[in-house]
Amino acid sequence: MTQNKKTPILIILITGVIIALGAGAVGIFYTKQAIQTAPQQTDIIGGGFQLLSPSGNVVSTGSFRGRWMLMYFGASRCLNDQCSQNLNKMGKIMELLGKKSTKVIPIFISFDSQYDTPDRLMLYMKHFNNKIIALTGGDLAIRDISILYHVPLKTVQATEKTKLIEPFQQFILMDPTGKYNQSINTDETAEQIADALSSLIQ
Repeated sequence: MTQNKKTPILIILITGVIIALGAGAVGIFYTKQAIQTAPQQTDIIGGGFQLLSPSGNVVSTGSFRGRWMLMYFGASRCLNDQCSQNLNKMGKIMELLGKKSTKVIPIFISFDSQYDTPDRLMLYMKHFNNKIIALTGGDLAIRDISILYHVPLKTVQATEKTKLIEPFQQFILMDPTGKYNQSINTDETAEQIADALSSLIQ
């Protein structure tokens, strides 16, 4: 009888130790993440990243190897709604490319890590061409990609409680090997950009 009473107590104690060790491991992981050193600024544009898609999947640069990456940086809440305009332009570019569009991945990276959760991004992106891949991440991931791709992270105080992201005024084009090719001003027309891309794509 005494043995039977001791067994549940022993199980509870062992379970408690396992939970404590697990919590410690998680704590160490997040502490390491929090003090992660930022990448150094260099003359090279580009680099590896791991971000979240609207469906909550982790997406890395390796996912896009073999295709051109047309990248745009902004947020769903964007100064003067420039991001929506440029996302519509990206969609138009893909249409104009026709069959060559299969060799291009249009990527929208949100710099509003606090507001643009995967769920919010999913709702926002329903307004645009479904070929555009939207990505976001935590503060550290956004900081790193800002440094690696030479895209300044700027905000504008819209109201007392709301900050808007100031979008980058260029599309960044990376080649199929992941190397930087060129930057394209967002004020160029969809036709001009599609023509430039078409001449590059084999």
